[in-house]
Amino acid sequence: MKIRSSIRYKLSVFLLISIIVPIAASIFLSFFYTKRSLKEDAIRENSNIVHQGATSLISQLNQMNNLSLSVYTNVHESSSLYNILSRGRSDFMVERNLYSGLHAIEQSAKEVQQVYLYSDLADQSYLLINGFLKRDVGQTGLEDHYVQPLNKDDPYFEPPHISHNYGMEEFPYSPVNTVLTIHRPVYRAPLKERIGVLSIDFKLDRLRNLSDMLYDKGNEHLYLLDDTGTTVYSSETEWIGQKPPHSWLQHARYNLFQSGYFDWKDDGFHGIVIYEKFELIGRVWTIAKQIPNDYLYSNASRVLRINMILLVSFLVVAIAATLFVSVKLTAPIKRLTESIKKIKLGKLKLDIHSDRSDEVGVLGHTIKNMVDTIDNLIMRELRLELANKNNQLKALQAQINPHFIYNTLQSIGSVALHHQVPKIYELTSSLGAMMRYNMNTEESVVPLYKEISHVEAYLELQKQRFKERLSFRIITEGADLAFRMPKMILQPLVENCFKHGFENNSGPLEITLVCRSDDEALRIVIEDNGLGVPPERMRQLVETIGQGETDSDSDGSIGLINVISRLRLYNGKESQLLVRNLEPAGFSVTLIIPVRKEGVSA
Repeated sequence: MKIRSSIRYKLSVFLLISIIVPIAASIFLSFFYTKRSLKEDAIRENSNIVHQGATSLISQLNQMNNLSLSVYTNVHESSSLYNILSRGRSDFMVERNLYSGLHAIEQSAKEVQQVYLYSDLADQSYLLINGFLKRDVGQTGLEDHYVQPLNKDDPYFEPPHISHNYGMEEFPYSPVNTVLTIHRPVYRAPLKERIGVLSIDFKLDRLRNLSDMLYDKGNEHLYLLDDTGTTVYSSETEWIGQKPPHSWLQHARYNLFQSGYFDWKDDGFHGIVIYEKFELIGRVWTIAKQIPNDYLYSNASRVLRINMILLVSFLVVAIAATLFVSVKLTAPIKRLTESIKKIKLGKLKLDIHSDRSDEVGVLGHTIKNMVDTIDNLIMRELRLELANKNNQLKALQAQINPHFIYNTLQSIGSVALHHQVPKIYELTSSLGAMMRYNMNTEESVVPLYKEISHVEAYLELQKQRFKERLSFRIITEGADLAFRMPKMILQPLVENCFKHGFENNSGPLEITLVCRSDDEALRIVIEDNGLGVPPERMRQLVETIGQGETDSDSDGSIGLINVISRLRLYNGKESQLLVRNLEPAGFSVTLIIPVRKEGVSA
């Protein structure tokens, strides 16, 4: 019986499903609901954080812009930076006033690293750093760093870069830092004539402090981009001052909405991106925050792991309980099934001992009583059938006094050898072998090779009768010669060729016997070139074989039905005897004898 068709299997599966499915469903529903809640909370919370960060960054950038506007402070005073630039003078007093103005700007914010001023009218550059002022001719320090804005009222924000000395040679106290520079063109009012450029280098400390409060280091990433896509600040410092190729950043920059979020799954990143864009000093700035799913759902995953541990614990308990219940309930049924299986092996004595009073116990006692009744009936019929078959076999063997004939044949053989007639000796030896084979009444089951030897001796005798007209072939290649079968099976079938097939036949006589074996059965085919069987007789013969009726010929020989009955009695009911006519003439008998199964009685 297959495992999947057993009651124990079905009961175990049903109990496990009824326990596991509800628990697993509740765990996974809880997990997905938790993920959804975490995502909604994270979007809401981080949107507020990004908005507050944008507000703080706007304030910071405005402070930097306002500081650059200090060049227009005190425009009515002759010592102001504006008036110095508008006059274009360059002398000791001018430099003293320039120093005071630039120093005031430098001291206005601690993020200021250095202040640079270029006078268009005087064609002079001034650089103040750490209280030291340096002067040089021309504006080489602005080349490749300053871009004239289209709107003259706007400053130019140079993306973060490594600080430099604006072309000043041998300048002391010049630290190297990454700075963000605001370049403010100074115009003569109201003509809009440029009279100079003020450049202020800001260290990124303030931006860093503001940005670091907007993301979780090591888990999230933050980017501040200007309108060119250049990174003003990033949690990934290697991209500061660069244009990162991240497609999710480009998606945030070119999104039609001013702020929002979107899911992203590309570039090795799976998660959500929260962004906000703001406009300042004629430019659109973008702040984008990247939150990986692994970090976003870490709590949900932790809860899922805890639930999975609980599920596994419950599963172990459930399996133990299920197996205990199923085994307890199905063990009696399994024992009963094993006992019933023995019936197929021929054991009709069942050992069913059960003190159960439930349905299983009643079923066991009922089956035991039924099998006992069947055993009594079968044994009585089997013994009767065996007695009949043995009587038929002994009647065949008793037709001739075997001892007298065997002794006589020995005498004839001795005389033939004495008179040097070997042919007579061979014939008497063949006949003696047949008689000795028949005399052994104690051996009712023999190996295949003995049956074949018996048939061969019989055919040698017949060849003496029919001379050269008779030819025969016995093919045993591929056959199991030790295969055990009832005695006197083949010779009666070969004898039928002479009795029925070769009557009134004056032509050549041919008989072929072929044996083949495999793991399942022995196949024996006996064919002759005789007259065959008339169609009506063939139909009756096939019907008689199918019904299993006893069929004895008039002269007392064992017929086809007797042969198949004995085979089925010893080798099992699967034994077959097939008959057919051959073309253009002849008759064929095929025996299919299955390998005898253990437990089948002879």
